[in-house]
Amino acid sequence: MTETSSPTVWRRWLAFELGRLRRQAGLDQREVAKALRCTVAKVSYYETAERPVVVRDLDEVLLPLYNVPKERWGDYLEAAKNARQKGWWERLDGNPVPSWFSLFVGLEQGASQIRAYESEAVPGLLQTRAYADAITRRGTAERAEADVERHINLRMTRQTALSRDTEPLRLWTVVNEAVLRRVVGSAALMSDQLIHLAEMAKHPKITVQVLPYSHGAHPGMAAGPFQILGFPWPADPGIAYVEHRAGALYLESAHEVDAHNVAFEHLVALALSPDASITMVRDLAEEYT
Repeated sequence: MTETSSPTVWRRWLAFELGRLRRQAGLDQREVAKALRCTVAKVSYYETAERPVVVRDLDEVLLPLYNVPKERWGDYLEAAKNARQKGWWERLDGNPVPSWFSLFVGLEQGASQIRAYESEAVPGLLQTRAYADAITRRGTAERAEADVERHINLRMTRQTALSRDTEPLRLWTVVNEAVLRRVVGSAALMSDQLIHLAEMAKHPKITVQVLPYSHGAHPGMAAGPFQILGFPWPADPGIAYVEHRAGALYLESAHEVDAHNVAFEHLVALALSPDASITMVRDLAEEYT
């Protein structure tokens, strides 16, 4: 784990480790519940990150029960303390983040990499403020002006994950050509957005590819946009995230994540190369001017 990880990701890491350590010790959840003098449900909550782990349970029962070497206890206890904190997105005035999306922001802010396919809009992490404003105001959600501003500010603040000092987020995105050709706001606004997209693609940890109309049918047509979030420990398969109008799906089983990885790899193979993609982005930016 790294210092830049969010509380959400600390909880995820600790839950992942508690399940691994229990299985390694040859115990089932009922035996752990008996040692903790609690319900099996509580143990399950700990292992699925639905509830933050109580530090005392970890220190006095779980780590000794799982035979964790004393020199490693500090890592787990520190993770448990960090997991109980609130992320910056949970401390915002007016609470503009619904619970289903707060989970995503927490995962995004602590992820080591994101692979995303977008069919209709520039990825949120690469949007200009003006573009984000135009999209937000054309949505169906009824928002007061103050809520609109909070929503846009949240999106802009999320983008700091790409430029953080320690281990910036690795972003690889494939965008449909429609994303570049749909005029959001105005031609001038689109020109600025595409120039910004091309500039961001210069960063060593950001890759942008365009899937042109001329390449025909593709895997993204079947199910629409999705993101695959990866985390900084090798045994974790990651999460496939699919958003819909009433919330989102968080797909965590290995076969679900693998299905989205396969789809993304096909999209990458069909898309223009990164260099050719940015050439296309810049050419269209000039057309808009």
